Amino acid sequence: MKRPTNAAVQKASTDDALRKQEALTYLRELKERLKDKKDTYDEFLEIMKEFKAQRIDTEGVIKRVKTIFKGHKDLILGFNQFLPKGHEIRVEDVEREEREEAERVKAAGGGAPSAKPQVEFVHAISYVNKIKTRFQNDERVYKAFLEILNMYRKNLKSISQVYEEVATLFRSHNDLLEEFTYFLPDSTTPAAGKK
Repeated sequence: MKRPTNAAVQKASTDDALRKQEALTYLRELKERLKDKKDTYDEFLEIMKEFKAQRIDTEGVIKRVKTIFKGHKDLILGFNQFLPKGHEIRVEDVEREEREEAERVKAAGGGAPSAKPQVEFVHAISYVNKIKTRFQNDERVYKAFLEILNMYRKNLKSISQVYEEVATLFRSHNDLLEEFTYFLPDSTTPAAGKK
């Protein structure tokens, strides 16, 4: 049996660290979004404990997460980072389930469901995944991007500092920089970055 090289062990360790960072970011976002729904957040944590203790299987955890986050596609899709490879929740499945639910509500005499999809959060997750994929051979860039955002979140950087640093980081990736400006407040978007 061939032993893993130091580079392979180090990459696996780095991948684990990135995965943990993403999971913590998701949990912080989730806690903030559910600050007025503590029961839902506590239920999510309970589901995670049961999953970790293997009292429920992967399909069971997916079903329960979809149930408690019903109407919040972004939270459901964000949960993918906790799932094993090959068990990811697909956007098209969630959208199909939402359509089916809307049809059931309509058929039952109710109006259209009032839950507005959180498109922006889904776009943000997609964008971060695009960066991760683009720089998979140079994860330093991906880590630096996450760190810049983290510094802003902690109020250690202004939005203009964030833009300048991201512009430097993505200097030869204009598409990523242009898409990044979508997430900036309108008053801070540099004129060159506007569409």
